[in-house]
Amino acid sequence: MPTDMIPEPRSALTWPDWGRDIPRAGSPQEQIAWQDRAWTMLEAFEVIPGIIRTRLSNEWLGEKGWRVQIVGHYRVRDEDWDIPLAVATQRRGQETLLGTVVQPGELRPSAVWRLPTDADALSRFFGSHYAFYHVLFPEDLSFAVHANDGDFAVYAGPEAFLRDALPPEAIGAAATSYEVEGVEQEHGAGCMDAILAHYRPFMLE
Repeated sequence: MPTDMIPEPRSALTWPDWGRDIPRAGSPQEQIAWQDRAWTMLEAFEVIPGIIRTRLSNEWLGEKGWRVQIVGHYRVRDEDWDIPLAVATQRRGQETLLGTVVQPGELRPSAVWRLPTDADALSRFFGSHYAFYHVLFPEDLSFAVHANDGDFAVYAGPEAFLRDALPPEAIGAAATSYEVEGVEQEHGAGCMDAILAHYRPFMLE
């Protein structure tokens, strides 16, 4: 198929309208390229037999020297919670971020959105993609927020940035335990064991 005939990647938005002008990240070809770049940070894994999902790659985390913090997905959908992330990103001179679905077997290629770095836009992205695995990242891939289908999100990047982008009470082992307990109350004890084992070498204390 000629490149000028590639259809627009499908959208995972669950709302009929953002309520504001949030553009896609370029042409269909450019969106596919951005999604492919996002996948360089990720790896697929089997949640349960036959169900494949994504997580941030330990190889990527180690190569970049990143740290991680697990937070509740309900928090990243809260506009007030997104203010520190927006401000920390603006301090780095990044005026926009990219967001897309990264769920094997779903919406590949998916629409990639270019979001202004303000709390309202970030909240709308997470709120409208909660039913999918999705990721928010800057063009230079200098940090990422990878979120699953409504349970939790993983902030990943340089430690100084994470401490700037998260409220102090959201950082460290006690905060992680609180969020894990909430997920396990809903889905069963031990459901987070594999996630914790995967990310433990990189978690903030």
